Amino acid sequence: MPVHTPAFTPAMPALRTSLLALALLCHSAWAAPDKPAPRSAIPAASAPAAKPPVRNSAMDAPLFYQVLIAEIQANAGDPGSAYQLYLDAARRHKNGQLFQRAVEVALRARAGEQALTAAKAWRQALPQSRPAAEFTSQILIALGRTNELAAAMRSLIQLTPTLQQPQVISTLPRNLSRLSDKQAAARIIDEATAPWRTRPLEQAEAWAASSEGWLRAANLDKAREGLDRAIALNPGLPVAGLLAIDLMKQSPATEAIVRKQLQRPDASPVVRLAYARQLTLLQRYSEAEPQLETLVRDQPDQMGHWLLLAAIRLELKKLDQAEAALQPVLALAQRPQGRAPDAPVTDGNKAATALNPDLEQAYLLMAQAADLRGKTQDALDWMEKADPRHEKLLTQSQRARLLIRQGRIAEARAIIRAIPEGEPRDAVLKFQAEAQILRESRQWQEAYDVLREATQRFPEESDLLYDRAMMAERLRRFDEMERLLKTVMQLAPDSPNAYNALGYTLADRGVRLDEARPLIERALALRPGDPFITDSLGWLEFRLGRIDEALRLLNQAWTARPDAEIAAHLGEVLWTQGQTERARDIWRQGLQLDRDNETLQQVLQRLNVKP
Repeated sequence: MPVHTPAFTPAMPALRTSLLALALLCHSAWAAPDKPAPRSAIPAASAPAAKPPVRNSAMDAPLFYQVLIAEIQANAGDPGSAYQLYLDAARRHKNGQLFQRAVEVALRARAGEQALTAAKAWRQALPQSRPAAEFTSQILIALGRTNELAAAMRSLIQLTPTLQQPQVISTLPRNLSRLSDKQAAARIIDEATAPWRTRPLEQAEAWAASSEGWLRAANLDKAREGLDRAIALNPGLPVAGLLAIDLMKQSPATEAIVRKQLQRPDASPVVRLAYARQLTLLQRYSEAEPQLETLVRDQPDQMGHWLLLAAIRLELKKLDQAEAALQPVLALAQRPQGRAPDAPVTDGNKAATALNPDLEQAYLLMAQAADLRGKTQDALDWMEKADPRHEKLLTQSQRARLLIRQGRIAEARAIIRAIPEGEPRDAVLKFQAEAQILRESRQWQEAYDVLREATQRFPEESDLLYDRAMMAERLRRFDEMERLLKTVMQLAPDSPNAYNALGYTLADRGVRLDEARPLIERALALRPGDPFITDSLGWLEFRLGRIDEALRLLNQAWTARPDAEIAAHLGEVLWTQGQTERARDIWRQGLQLDRDNETLQQVLQRLNVKP
């Protein structure tokens, strides 16, 4: 078939550049390899230096011409012709670079089936090529060809050097996460890794990969089986520890695996950090704190660890300790890269320092600490140290909250509303931020009005509906609250907040207690160990007259998360049982945490107690 070459004109500089690069590449790739000279041919020291041998490309003229035309067609917007030329050349010469180029041309044209054809031809021509196996696997994943993936993945592992095979096996669940059929993905992992489950070097990783696959498929029994096998084979395997953390939500017993692994002298910092973050998400701050303390001791230069530790201590109202945790961050973050610790900060390096995200976060946390101390102006001063031009919602929301403290409500709301909206989700977050600062200033009706406007604009945003329900409860619109919470349950059935809120409200009002229990228990099943949900269940038990169980649960909640609201409930139960001194002690601690907590203040007023 004749091929027509376009004229080479000055209007094609990009094409000329690519062709020059192609020519150089081809010469390098196809040059004949050097052969060592025989010993007898080595010249004597006195002999004149011989000229280096001329190395001619092994690419003959027809092939060079074909590759050249293929590249021209690719640059001219004709990927189909380029693909055919590259694939034909690759097949005739069994060259991996040409096969790869054919695959890349097809992928760039979004021609998945053609890319797969080229990859399979590559595998057939060069069965020991690992790149060919890798391209084939990735294309099969993209096309969702689950029936062929297990064999492809198995070949990929086989072609990987032995010492690297555990790493490849560990990445299988992440690579297959793009598949919509999670059950199929889990089966593929099991089939692909089956030969390695009996090999000492890789078997722990193989079982861990199986566990992760079944966890993604929501098969907890198989996930737990794989995890137990992996831990039995290698108790210190970090990926197994991370899996145990992921399983904690559905299977709380796996937390024991994590704790045992972290007791090892070779415990992985990655696992410890993941565990600390999980505990933080579960609001178990008092348990997360020692994990972060270990991390900052072992890795003092990791500023993220110090920041998280400071944030946790702020949640625990340990203000002095939180500020102490921020001092290393401030010292490290203010030091521009490449500057000596004692070198002065100049105009040249000040800009880099100002844009450091760790430093900005440290300023925000220092502002929060000052705010908790009631030092609003100090908090504003810390905020000013952060980039005042920063348009992050978090930054501006905190700034607005401080203005609220000074009674500058209109100015605070204007700051929130002026934040640009890059995407629809930003508008949702702005509504939430504005409602939050209004709640904190006890402007219940205004907060409700903002959330009503928000839910009208975003009627299926479960978080907004939940926030509106809480404001409806505040305004004693209980029927509306219940209707909104039931809508949230339909939109987000796996979110515990709505179940807990409705169950707690029923318990607190002393109505329909038989309906409250399954709601709270459902919430606790979705978020095991959550101290606030545990508090709700304990309060329900108190309302039902089951005092011993109420005390057990409320003590458990208080230990996990000292909080003014939990203190209010625990103290009241203790008070009714005649344990007045301990009740007063709990209430005093609650007041130290949050003197303005409305629930605690109402309990003290109702019981006429002054702790």
